[in-house]
Amino acid sequence: MPLFLKSKADAVFLALHALALFLALAAAGLPLRAEEPRLVALHGLESAEVRSQGFTLPRPMKVHVYARGAALRRLGHNRGESPLFAYGWILNATTREVVWQMDVINTRRDRDFLVADQYLDLPAGSYEAYYSNHAYGQGLFLAQWTRNIDRRDLSAKLSERHRGFLAAFGADEASLLRQWRSQVGNYGLELYLPGGDPGDVSLFEAPLRWARVVISLAATRDRGEWQQAFHVQRPVTLHLYALGEGSKRRLSDYCWILDTRTRKRVWEMTPDLAQYAGGSSRNRRQVETLQLPAGDYVATFVTDDSHSPADWTSAPPCDPGLYGLTLSLQKPGDVGALTLRALPEPGPLLAELVRVGNNQSRSASFSLASDRAVRVYAIGEAGDTDMADTAWIEDVAGKRVWEMVKAQTHPAGGATKNRMVDELVTLPRGSFTLRVKTDDSHAYGDWNSSPPRDPEHYGATVYGVK
Repeated sequence: MPLFLKSKADAVFLALHALALFLALAAAGLPLRAEEPRLVALHGLESAEVRSQGFTLPRPMKVHVYARGAALRRLGHNRGESPLFAYGWILNATTREVVWQMDVINTRRDRDFLVADQYLDLPAGSYEAYYSNHAYGQGLFLAQWTRNIDRRDLSAKLSERHRGFLAAFGADEASLLRQWRSQVGNYGLELYLPGGDPGDVSLFEAPLRWARVVISLAATRDRGEWQQAFHVQRPVTLHLYALGEGSKRRLSDYCWILDTRTRKRVWEMTPDLAQYAGGSSRNRRQVETLQLPAGDYVATFVTDDSHSPADWTSAPPCDPGLYGLTLSLQKPGDVGALTLRALPEPGPLLAELVRVGNNQSRSASFSLASDRAVRVYAIGEAGDTDMADTAWIEDVAGKRVWEMVKAQTHPAGGATKNRMVDELVTLPRGSFTLRVKTDDSHAYGDWNSSPPRDPEHYGATVYGVK
């Protein structure tokens, strides 16, 4: 019997359920089993937000799924989000698509819980069972809400004293967390084999890694950046699987691939191509193939300050173990054509204006002995139509030979107005001046919104190209 069902009422229900199943099987002339052998048990949500277990069925088999979760009542539910804040689901490990998931339709309410009790006919193949509890829900009068359960600071929150108006109704944060702790032991999912031997089913650690994975940038925390350089010896076809966060207008956890020779992004996760990835509407997934010519590249994945595997502030995606970027080779014959490299060092420093504060106008001179390309790396604040904090390069006559233009910038992390450029500029032989100018707000040391990912380079830097 499911270990997370603890009360006497639960035991009575299970006994009646077993009796009903026994009578149904007998009426159908099917073999009777006193107990169904258990295959998977996902519990322990007190310390982990998501639990998972992979399993491989050697042939088509019937699987009994029994899960207990929780959800907001229908009253007050809005924004199209699922009302479940504790629930389970099953993925096809090969296609990465959901084959079953708890919802308000396939469950029955048992006091404060929702219970799923179903038999699934699954084809032979590999699957992954998941269970998530990202929040706790409660109601007061006609209002309902969920509160994120951040297990990183749970002990401190639980030790706080009751305070404020809501404390009188047991609705302050500390009270809600204590209520959650009394309930969380009842959350979980178990799978049984009603007509099979668990010894025939092999288990594996989810997620299942498919063949020829060459790069895996697993995004594991908030405010993170993961990079991997690689060399392509001859043209190859890559399969890209990216899971991040954002909307149809803007992504906040996303990735790209940069050609280190041209400083151009040859591929990028974008709002228009990324699709809904299950769970919260913030979860986005982009899956496609990319043909790369021979060359040197850097893959990058970045996260903002919330909603990551460190703490899902709303429901996680249906494939939480692959949050980040996974690159694999499509053709077996391409194995060996792609090799990993250390991140390239920037070229020689020609001019640097960094850690630029508010109301500053700074300059730095540099000279080139011959016509050549230089790399310009700049971070600034964008206004409505142009840059509020900007950078440019002048020649000796004062003519601007390069300028930071908003339309050619990329997000720099943090606030939406943080923008960056990282590009090659071809300059003739001669002397030049790098200039940076900022307005009266939001610059190094005095941010009025979230700072960029790389605040130490706020301003502009010019490097020589090797």
